[in-house]
Amino acid sequence: MASFHLLAPVQPILSNTRLRLLAGLALAALVSGCMTPSKSPFALGGVDPASPVAAEVREASASPGSFPKFQDIPAMPTDVRSASAWKAAVLDETTLKRQTEAEAAAIPFTLTGTDTWAANTRAHVLPQYSQQAPADARAEAEAFAAQTAARATPPPAPK
Repeated sequence: MASFHLLAPVQPILSNTRLRLLAGLALAALVSGCMTPSKSPFALGGVDPASPVAAEVREASASPGSFPKFQDIPAMPTDVRSASAWKAAVLDETTLKRQTEAEAAAIPFTLTGTDTWAANTRAHVLPQYSQQAPADARAEAEAFAAQTAARATPPPAPK
């Protein structure tokens, strides 16, 4: 059985020692660009002096307090389902899902003959409502709106 190697497509390219060295230097340059010596990702951040809680943060940092003990860990809860109860609940839901899918698949598809329905509906529409609006319909509508606005009287001013 032939083995598959991730670098198989580029193996002839990486066989040259100079290219390997160049690839290693390029990788090192990429990785070194991710970290700057002045800021370590593991160093603690400073406190913003403009923060309203800056004094409290400095005080809490100076005296961190006591560490918890193993006796402080709360007891295991007793009202949690067991793994077998979870499995049974999941299997019940999966069974219900499959049953619902089977029931939905058994419903006959009745949305056929849509072309006939569309033709019958078009036949009931009055001809003047089934034609395209004339080219000047927008101008007519705007003229009607302007005429109606000119005739309108504003309401009386509040007293």
